[in-house]
Amino acid sequence: MSDVTTGEGGRLALSREEARGVMLAAQGLLDAPRRRVRIGDVEALVERLGAVQIDTISVVERSQYVVLWSRLGAYDPALLDALLYPRRAVFEYWAHAASIVPMRDYVYYRPDMLRAREDHPYDSIRDWLTNGHDALRDTLEAIRRRGPLSSAAFEAPEDARRASPWDWYGPKESRRALETLWTGGELMIHSRRGGQKLYDLRERVLAEAFGAGGVPGDDALPSPEEQVRHFARRTVRALGVLVPSWLWDYFRLQPNVKRLGEGSRATAANARALLDDFAREGLVVPAVIEGIREPAYLATERLTDLERLHGGERPKRTTLLTPFDNLIWHRERTRALFDYEVCFEAYVVPEKRRYGYYCLAILHRGRIVGRVDTKALRTEGALLARAVYLEPGVRATAGLASGLAGALRDLARFLGLAEVRVERSEPPALAGLLRERLTERAAVAETAPARLEA
Repeated sequence: MSDVTTGEGGRLALSREEARGVMLAAQGLLDAPRRRVRIGDVEALVERLGAVQIDTISVVERSQYVVLWSRLGAYDPALLDALLYPRRAVFEYWAHAASIVPMRDYVYYRPDMLRAREDHPYDSIRDWLTNGHDALRDTLEAIRRRGPLSSAAFEAPEDARRASPWDWYGPKESRRALETLWTGGELMIHSRRGGQKLYDLRERVLAEAFGAGGVPGDDALPSPEEQVRHFARRTVRALGVLVPSWLWDYFRLQPNVKRLGEGSRATAANARALLDDFAREGLVVPAVIEGIREPAYLATERLTDLERLHGGERPKRTTLLTPFDNLIWHRERTRALFDYEVCFEAYVVPEKRRYGYYCLAILHRGRIVGRVDTKALRTEGALLARAVYLEPGVRATAGLASGLAGALRDLARFLGLAEVRVERSEPPALAGLLRERLTERAAVAETAPARLEA
C-alpha cells in the first residue's frame, strides 16, 4: 500500500479523520446512494452491519428502518419486512439488543437460546424457563394449533392486574410467555403486521428458511470459543477499525466471553489478545489512531478504503442517524472517535430535556456536527425539525445548510411526507439558511421510493 506511515512498533498510523473515514466505509456511510434500492441491497446491508437494532419509538419512524435509510436513501420499508417474511433471509433475536440479524448466523445464536434458562440476565426469564409455567404451555399449544399469533390474539383474564407500573408485559401473562418462549428459542418471529410481532414455532420458521434438515441439530452447534470468534470477526468487519475496548459491545459479548473458562472476563486485555490472533491470521492490520491511547486494528479488507482516503477522497455525504444507529450506539466509541455525546432524552421529563424527545445526529462530510429534534407530522404531511443544534465550534455554513436540507428532504420522501418545516436552531442563523435551501427546490422530490422488487 502506498503512502503508508507507521507509528510505534511498526503499526499503521492513522489520523482520526482517516479512522473515521474507514469506519464510515465499513458501515456503508462513506459513499452516496447511487441507484434504485432493491431487496438484495437491503439484505446485503443487513449482512454488512451484522445486526440492526429494533426500537419501537416511531415519532419519526422505527429506528431499524431509519438505520437503513441513512445508508441507502429513500427506499420502500416493505423491503426490510420482506426479508423477514417471506424471504426468511433474516430473523429477530438478541444481538446488541433486540435486533434484526442475518439468518445465516442462526447457529451462532442458538447456544444463547439453549442457555437462557441457566444464565439469562433477567431473573423472570430464567425462572419461567427453568420452573415452567402454565402460560408457557398454553401459549405454545395455541400457536401449534392455530399458526402464527400476535399478543393481541390472546385475551387478558378479566381479573388480571398489572403487578407494577413498570411491568412491560402488562396484565397479560400470555405476552410474557411469548417473549420468554422467543428468548428461549421455542418461538421465532414469523412476521410483522403493522409493527406487531407474529410468533410461530421455531421448527416451522426454520423449515421455511433452510428446508428439511438444513439447520445443524443442537448437538452440532459452535463451541463458546467459536461463537465468540465469529461475532468478534463480524464486529471487525462491521466497524472496519477498532481498539480492544470497543470489541465486546457491538454484539454484547460479555456473557459469551465468560463462558470460555474459569475467570474469563470481557476485558480490553482479552480483546487485545484475540485481535492479535486475528492479526497473525491476516484478518486485521495493527495500527494506532491519533489521540487514542489503545492500540488499534484495521480490517484488512478496508486497506483499499484507506488508500482512497490517502489519494484525496473525502466523505461528502450528509445524513441523519438515530440514537440506535450502529455507528454511534456505543457512546464511548462515538465520544473517542467523533467527539460527540449521544443524547437520548425520550425518557427524560420534558422540563429537564436539553435537546428534545428524539434527536437524530447530523453526519456531515465525515464528522458528526450536531443534532436535530425531529417529528413526523403524518396528518399534516410534514417532517418537523423542531430544533437544530450544532456542536461547539461548528459553523453554520452554506455547505452544511445545503447538505442538511437535502438529508431532511430525503427523509421526508422516505416517510411519504410532502413538506419539511424548520422551527429554530442554535445558532439562530442556521434555521434561516435551511429554510432558504428548502425553498430553492421542491420540498420533496416527485420520484416515489422504490417499490418492492425481487
